[in-house]
Amino acid sequence: MLNVVLTLHQAVVWVVLALGAACLVCGLALLFVRRGALLTGANAAGGLLRIFRVLLAITAGLGVLQAIFGVLLLTQGCRPHDNLHYVYGIIVLAAVPVAYVYSDQRQVRRDVIILSIAAAAIIGAAIRAFVTGSPGSC
Repeated sequence: MLNVVLTLHQAVVWVVLALGAACLVCGLALLFVRRGALLTGANAAGGLLRIFRVLLAITAGLGVLQAIFGVLLLTQGCRPHDNLHYVYGIIVLAAVPVAYVYSDQRQVRRDVIILSIAAAAIIGAAIRAFVTGSPGSC
């Protein structure tokens, strides 16, 4: 069972990275869309905004799943190579919820900027978490 959880914990990081990158690309694309189209919810911009928000929600959910795997490994006596792994894991877990709190859900462009920064933070923290976690001890 321990090996399965460890394998899942190591595999989910790649999905988090891919979704974080997709969020960042969507966010950057939204920033280059005409301001009026974004505010009025024109077809392309509105669809892209919905995709952006869904990707962010999935990424946040995977961050929670990754944290659950990490806690299960911790309770089984596994430890990462470096204790900074915990800090980077918390950043991956908290980036989207904290960014959502800072967004006011009225100024769409500002919200996209804030949430895109969160996506970039997730990418950086996930890479650093991967580097500081391997090779850990179980």
